[in-house]
Amino acid sequence: MSFGENPNDQEPQRRGHAGRPFPHTFVAESSKPHRPLKLGIDRDLVALGVLDEATATRTLRHYCSRLMYRRSLVAGAVRVDLDGQAAGEVAAAHAAHAQRIVTRIEASGAAEASDGRCTIEKTAGNAAKAVGTPEMPVAARQEPSKERLGLSELKAAARARRVAVPG
Repeated sequence: MSFGENPNDQEPQRRGHAGRPFPHTFVAESSKPHRPLKLGIDRDLVALGVLDEATATRTLRHYCSRLMYRRSLVAGAVRVDLDGQAAGEVAAAHAAHAQRIVTRIEASGAAEASDGRCTIEKTAGNAAKAVGTPEMPVAARQEPSKERLGLSELKAAARARRVAVPG
């Protein structure tokens, strides 16, 4: 049974075309524009018997983590209920939180998209731009060792640290 299907559904008008449930509320394709959802819409889905509580929470967590959904959270935007009707507005705090996440996602995506791979320099530079902090110079960064230490070397290093810093 797919999202929203309920064999005991007495309200067929809620179903969209081709069996898609709640077409005026949810967007199937993650790349298409989304609409902000009513706060507590998970309880509505459980009350209708469409999903159990755990599945509703998990499904909505996934849906609301989409980039396009987060972009839809603009202060004052209309939230929609299961029928696609207005059910409140997006609060400024919710919009600000979503915008911080969108900025982080876009910054990390820009780092990977520039040449298809992510390097320390690109990630640090884009992250610094996203949060407004100065970038650490490349020379100050520690490059990971190419050789891996064995267990005996790790134990010896731990003993050396304990001797060097008593306590």
